[in-house]
Amino acid sequence: MLIILLIMAVALTIGLSVVSRSVTDIRISQEQEESARAFSAAEAGLESLLATGGAPGIVGDFTITTDTKPLGDSSTFVFPKEIRADDTQTVWLVDHLDEDTLDLDNPKSFTDFEFHWGNENLSGNEDTAPALEAVIIYKDLAGEYTTRRVAFDPKLGRSDGFTNVSDDDHSFSEKRFSFKAKFTDDRAFPSGSLYALRIKLLYNDEPQVLGIEAFGDPLPLQGNCYASTAASETTGISRKVEQCQFYPSLSGMFDYVLYSGSSL
Repeated sequence: MLIILLIMAVALTIGLSVVSRSVTDIRISQEQEESARAFSAAEAGLESLLATGGAPGIVGDFTITTDTKPLGDSSTFVFPKEIRADDTQTVWLVDHLDEDTLDLDNPKSFTDFEFHWGNENLSGNEDTAPALEAVIIYKDLAGEYTTRRVAFDPKLGRSDGFTNVSDDDHSFSEKRFSFKAKFTDDRAFPSGSLYALRIKLLYNDEPQVLGIEAFGDPLPLQGNCYASTAASETTGISRKVEQCQFYPSLSGMFDYVLYSGSSL
């Protein structure tokens, strides 16, 4: 009888373990399937928001909520994603009348720009410490289209001719940065109608945070970030997708070609 009881106890333990494992596997499989469905529903909501400006309230058994956040339209602006080396970013200095048309007749008035870049606790002694190059595209007081360029490098001894800046671990617009510099730290601020600011990081081997502060008028709207969330009251599962869209800008090649506002 004792042997039979021991055998039954072992068999029961094994059986319960198998059942528990099977139930867990089924639950995980169901959660993965429901998560994939939630993600697909959130993507459908985002596509509808981008295409029509609105989103369906219900997709299947998921409730869809959407949100649109402006990029820029403030004196401070931090790019939503980190910036890779040699990846040129455009900050528009005039408003857009629509997606492809600039309001060139109503230029804003700026007195300086301060650049913030480099991930937190980054040292300027590192070979991969990012340098920053910025170019303002503007029309001078004589009515000629031209550019003015500044460049800053935290690493001493790098033979690039850039203006050196010291390490400066600081907080800006709810993020931490390692370096900062003002446009006027390197060159006089241009006079005339300012149209765009082209910013590029150099030497970094991994993406870096980048932000800018404008003095004078606030920066115009640069685009929007769109988010869509799908949530199920039945399972409690929710998924969110987000996409940020900037106004169209010129390729980085533009900074290295001859440009004329009229005929050559």
